[in-house]
Amino acid sequence: MAKFEKMRINLARLESAPLADQGGGAGPKRGRSDHLVAAFSETRTFLHARTQRRLSYEPIKAPAGYVGGIFKRERPVELHDESLEPYNAENFESALVIVSVDSQQIAWVEINQRLGSSKLMLSSFLDHLLQKSEINDWRAHIEYFDNEAVYWNVIRERRAEIAKIVFTFVPPNALGAIDKVHAFVKEVQGEANPDSQQHVYRAEPGKMKPDTPLLTASAEIALSGAGEAEVRDGSNRILYSSARSRVISEVPDDELPTPVHPAFMGRLASRLFGQ
Repeated sequence: MAKFEKMRINLARLESAPLADQGGGAGPKRGRSDHLVAAFSETRTFLHARTQRRLSYEPIKAPAGYVGGIFKRERPVELHDESLEPYNAENFESALVIVSVDSQQIAWVEINQRLGSSKLMLSSFLDHLLQKSEINDWRAHIEYFDNEAVYWNVIRERRAEIAKIVFTFVPPNALGAIDKVHAFVKEVQGEANPDSQQHVYRAEPGKMKPDTPLLTASAEIALSGAGEAEVRDGSNRILYSSARSRVISEVPDDELPTPVHPAFMGRLASRLFGQ
C-alpha cells in the first residue's frame, strides 16, 4: 500500500510580485489557481533543498480541478547481460503528488523515505520555481494537516496537565475562515509582514481553558494546514505536536497512476480528496 501525506500549499503574495499589466496595476500577474496550474503542468528538474540531490518532476494528466504528477530521482541498478557483463539499468525512486487548484490548495504527496521528507521535497520544487523561473507570483508556505481527533483527545483527556499551548500560523490565504483569530492574524500579517506568527498561551497546569471559542478557532486554523500546534505540560513535556500527528491515507499499489498509464489519476483524486 502506498501512503500519502496531506498538506496545504499556503500561497502568500510577494511584495515584489510582477505587475498585473503594463499600465502599472500592482499585483501578481497570476491568481493562486493559475500559479499552481503553471507550476505543475510541465516537466522540470530541481535540487532538493537539504540533500542537494537532483530531482525531476513529470506531470500526469489529471481531472478538472486538479494538477499533479510524479517526483523522481535516478537510482540506477547494476544488472548483468547474457555474457554476465555488468551494466547499469535505468531505475527511479518516485513519489506521486496531486494538488487541488481551488481556494483550498490541498496537496497529497506519496511518502518515499528514499526521497526524503515529502513536505521538503514539495517545498524545494516550488521554491525552485520561485527563484529560477517566471512562475514567481506567490511564495509557498507548506504545512501538514493534523489529525484533529488526536489533538482534541489530548485536550479532553489530559486537560489537568496542560500548562502551555502554542499555535504557529503561516501567512494567511483564502481559507474561508471568518473569525476573530483569522482576522487578527491577517491584520498582523498586513502590518508587520512576518514569515510566521506564534501565539503562546501559558497557565498553571489545569487552569487553562483550551476549548474556548478563540482557542478552538486557533486550533482549527492551525490543524487544517495553515500552521502548527503544540501542547505541553507543567514540566514542558510535549503532550501534543503537529509533527507527530499528520493526516495519512493509504492507496493500493495497483490503483496508482503512472505517466504511461494516467487513467487512475481521477480515481486517486476521488479517493484522497473525497474522504
